[in-house]
Amino acid sequence: MALVRPREFDETEVLERALGVFWRRGFEGTSIAALVEATGLQRQSLYNAFTDKHGLFRASLAHYRALLDASLAVLARPGIGLAELRAYMDGVLELQRARGVGACLLVKTAFGPEMDDRDVRRAVEEGARAARDRFARVIESAIERGELARTVSPEASAAFLYAVLNGISALARTGERGQVEAVLTHAFDSLGVAGEPARPVRRRHARAGPSRSPR
Repeated sequence: MALVRPREFDETEVLERALGVFWRRGFEGTSIAALVEATGLQRQSLYNAFTDKHGLFRASLAHYRALLDASLAVLARPGIGLAELRAYMDGVLELQRARGVGACLLVKTAFGPEMDDRDVRRAVEEGARAARDRFARVIESAIERGELARTVSPEASAAFLYAVLNGISALARTGERGQVEAVLTHAFDSLGVAGEPARPVRRRHARAGPSRSPR
């Protein structure tokens, strides 16, 4: 019976280093040579542990998802409101700038051929959904506390802010960093954060009949 040789490296550290390369260069732009240099492991050691580059990418993506879940846990604390959500989004943008990655790894991956892999697609979709769901819970709490009108849809607003956050990443990458704060402020103001609750949109041609709640 063959004995399995224990790994002689810190897997979390290796995944963190590999993640940095994949995040900056993307799956297609990352070579095995770059991963060997970043992780400090020999090519055969990487193959033994993760099978191939795709296996290492899947493991790195799972590591990223764990980091994402940990960061979103901050928004689950009692009393978290719109100000904290805004601060969280500012923090995401600052992290992307500091690491030189340009955008969320989930979003970058969504545009690549690696999405043809079922496990990768599931990880991307579940990660994005987790972020939007957490945003929605914060917005829902803001509605309950009277920060926002009850006509506001938590799910639609969360999707809107998630899209804005990722759009701002692109804005910053195209040389418009001076507009980043202005756009983020405008996005939150459109929810009614600037002093007054958001007002319900008035329909021009109201018809008799039962009302439909956006919630």
